[in-house]
Amino acid sequence: MVSFIILNYNTPDITAQCVQSIETFHGVEDYEIIIVDNHSEQANYEHLLQLIQGRHPIVRSKLNMGFGLGNMLGAEQAEGDFLCFLNSDVLLVEDCITPLVNYLSTHPEAGVITPQQYRPHGTAYAFRHKFGIRRDLFGDDIFEHLFPKRYPKRSDLTRTEPFVVSEINGSFMMFRAEVFWEIGGFDTNIFLFHEEYDIARRLEGLGYQNVVYPTVRFLHAHGASSGGDKKAIRKERFISKIYCYSKYHHPFMTGLFRFENIVMKLFSPKNWYLIPVFLTGNTLALSMRPSVRCGKKKK
Repeated sequence: MVSFIILNYNTPDITAQCVQSIETFHGVEDYEIIIVDNHSEQANYEHLLQLIQGRHPIVRSKLNMGFGLGNMLGAEQAEGDFLCFLNSDVLLVEDCITPLVNYLSTHPEAGVITPQQYRPHGTAYAFRHKFGIRRDLFGDDIFEHLFPKRYPKRSDLTRTEPFVVSEINGSFMMFRAEVFWEIGGFDTNIFLFHEEYDIARRLEGLGYQNVVYPTVRFLHAHGASSGGDKKAIRKERFISKIYCYSKYHHPFMTGLFRFENIVMKLFSPKNWYLIPVFLTGNTLALSMRPSVRCGKKKK
């Protein structure tokens, strides 16, 4: 069985379209769709209920706890041998599920897999290279040119065989369930962004690969599922970036990474609001994620 897990946050129409595309192109005989509502506004939640009409379970969170924890709520309900995490703004346009299931079933070294991503307009990359000081300073193109085996060209859409990358994009991630739980699932400290970097590093630590299956595709209306204050969302991206980098690098390198980001932001006054992210010791304290306090509720 394949378990599709979709996060919904105030995007009932988009989520319903995603669900309908799965119902049309799921490919496999046995599947389930689990929708996690990340504490949408009541009117949006009720609209989602009307659109889904009881066809699939909806897990309602009492707080918006972001990407990682929201998906973990759905994963806990899932019964499938394969877990497929989709952004709500993803649309299946063909049966890309059957080949992914077959590949994961016959390649135990594959930890996570994704099809080729497309956008309504423009180029969409299915994978990324590791972020860090060198990438911030020099970008991706120079490394793709100098070291093509280590840094495959992201814009090359002519590949005909699955290939290994540093990390896949997080809008469409399929795991064997046993592997997902072996690595501990998503890091719930991360509210939004860079979850795929963290997942990739933990998969690699256990000898698994991040794989792109380029001959099947899906459509991603990039950014349609996030919404909200653009400045706050951009700030959250850098909060997650610092947190994830610090998890896998020596404190000295993390300090250099913070300093490099500060210097780069100093040359752009419109980005000065981001500087506290790199100066604060506990970067996660600046996150949009609501605080969770244990204990009895006050009467």
